[in-house]
Amino acid sequence: MTIPYRIRRALQRFCIALGVLAIVGLAAFAAWMLWLNRYIIYTDEGAKLDFDLSPELPQGQLAQPPAAGNDVSISYGDPDELTGLPADALQQLEGWVVTADMLTAKALPATKAALEELSANSTVLLDVRNVRGEFYYTSSLGRAPDGVDPEAVTELLRTLQSKDCYLIARFPAFRDRWYFLADEAGRVPYGLPLKGGNGSLWEDTSIKGLSHYWFNPASTGTLNYLVQIVTELRNLGFDEVVFSDFRFPNTEKIKFSGDKTEALNEAAKTLVQACATDSFAVSFISSQITLPQGRCRLYMENVAAADIPALVASLNLADPTAQLVFFTDLLDTRYTAYSVLRPLEIAQN
Repeated sequence: MTIPYRIRRALQRFCIALGVLAIVGLAAFAAWMLWLNRYIIYTDEGAKLDFDLSPELPQGQLAQPPAAGNDVSISYGDPDELTGLPADALQQLEGWVVTADMLTAKALPATKAALEELSANSTVLLDVRNVRGEFYYTSSLGRAPDGVDPEAVTELLRTLQSKDCYLIARFPAFRDRWYFLADEAGRVPYGLPLKGGNGSLWEDTSIKGLSHYWFNPASTGTLNYLVQIVTELRNLGFDEVVFSDFRFPNTEKIKFSGDKTEALNEAAKTLVQACATDSFAVSFISSQITLPQGRCRLYMENVAAADIPALVASLNLADPTAQLVFFTDLLDTRYTAYSVLRPLEIAQN
């Protein structure tokens, strides 16, 4: 069907008029909204119209620049706090043990080769001093044992540091020989004397060729000497120190009038307070102490996997997975649920 011409023209005029009216209406609505805008106020409950507001714009004040020299305080968040972990939180360990035998001049090349194969950020524990008080690294505090090149061991430490390894130093806490002999008159009071003797020290000959004496854990001189060693190791780049033989000798031949358990606990507490920091741990190999507060761990030797649950329950540690470290060569998951260190495997010549 064809629409007549006149009707088509009428429809066109109607559509044009309707479009003009729509444009005028939109313009009027926009103008009205702009006019209402000056009467809108915003509250906690939302936007409201208040026609009692003055239509005049309030007179503003010219902003002044801040005075020169005023300090602006800026606070930065600690990433460790943002993650909910304290800055000095101990991490669970899994790594390797380098024994004294591996540091002899004969074995050191194979030891170095094995350590070079480790990945970056590995954990490595090294023996640094024997029961006679002889140091495997270059030390200002004593002599080196026969068959060890201290400079080569020190260079090995630098290599491990270049790989960002977590380094742990282990040495006997209360066993020594040369320290007493170097200044017998001044240092004998730091040792454990013979029971019923004239003040002379009890000599331990239980290790063939390595006779030595025992420190008195309750002696201030003893603790001062141990702090000197720890300070030297920390300056050398170690991240943790482990005191082995943190106990009294198994003998009835010594004279000690105090409570042995209390003396060991007080010594451990003093060493942690004096040496531990947010980035350095002070730990112990001992079954005779209660682990003190601070950044420290308890290392355990010769513990059967079946005995671990009872041991953990008896220790009452805040974070046993990080604070309890087992020495073992086994892959039993009852060990790996906690921190664990295994002997470094080196090529046999």
